[in-house]
Amino acid sequence: MNEPEAADEQGRVRGSRQVALAEAVVAAIGASLVAAVLWRAQAIKLIHDNLHAFVAAVFLFLPQLLLRRRGDLDAYGLRARPVGLGLKLAGAFIFGILPLFAIGFWLWLRLASTQFPWLVPGSVWHVMHPSWRLPTGFPTMVLAQLVVVALPEELFFRGFVQGRLEDALPPSRTFLGAKVGWAIILQAALFGLGHFLVTGGPGMLTRAIPGLLFGWLFARTRSILAGTLFHAACNLLMEVLASSLL
Repeated sequence: MNEPEAADEQGRVRGSRQVALAEAVVAAIGASLVAAVLWRAQAIKLIHDNLHAFVAAVFLFLPQLLLRRRGDLDAYGLRARPVGLGLKLAGAFIFGILPLFAIGFWLWLRLASTQFPWLVPGSVWHVMHPSWRLPTGFPTMVLAQLVVVALPEELFFRGFVQGRLEDALPPSRTFLGAKVGWAIILQAALFGLGHFLVTGGPGMLTRAIPGLLFGWLFARTRSILAGTLFHAACNLLMEVLASSLL
């Protein structure tokens, strides 16, 4: 390849990466704004009754629309393979991380109840006298969290957004067997920003932290299976903690 041809090739690569970066960022913010509009339109009964289904549809179909020319959703995580590794990692994260989080969350609420009661989002009395129980309709909640919440969000934020960010910013390092780089950090930031745009609560920005874990699971397996299971488990744990403590 002569020098002009090499320069043209570099230009095409640079242009392709810029398109991938713009596509990922604009799609993440755009989809989050659509979800925010739906969230604020719950006065409309149809939207109120089907809010999560409408948001899930955006997250499920937008990647297919944007990737239609490539025709390879499998490359962007829409697959279960490798099933064995995905299940092992999901189990390790669920049973290794979530119990520690639950204990830390409970201890923090107890401390806040005695020292900073205005920071407790619910009842201080309930925090000091917890009634450990599952929320009403928990089996249905499990299915909803898996299919309507975790799966669409993992396909969109990890499969599509992180996948396209990796097209723009290829991972340069290996961490615990996963190839990582700026893409995993940016997708987590967009994940936290998306939750903030929907609800307007500053605390939603902290969703970037689990976003890093979900992103590592995707980078390690190239599948959304493990992230979907762990994501749903995180949400269900928060429902149990809220029902029991707040």
